[in-house]
Amino acid sequence: MSTEAEDKVLTKRQQEILSYIQEQSRRYGPTIREIASAMQIASPNGVVCHLRALEKKGRIRRLPGISRGIEVLQ
Repeated sequence: MSTEAEDKVLTKRQQEILSYIQEQSRRYGPTIREIASAMQIASPNGVVCHLRALEKKGRIRRLPGISRGIEVLQ
């Protein structure tokens, strides 16, 4: 069984994506397609899976219905 602390640990790839989102959020949040392109992820669905994991780990909040609606929580 995993502990709560282990559930919040980011993978290397998740950390890279989070860093990219933080960098881009200085102007405005990136779209899923922009993240896919920058991180060389072939499918937007791959990005969505990473975003769900980051949201579950409490690192971001996604704002439904907003194109660039990713908020970094830290």
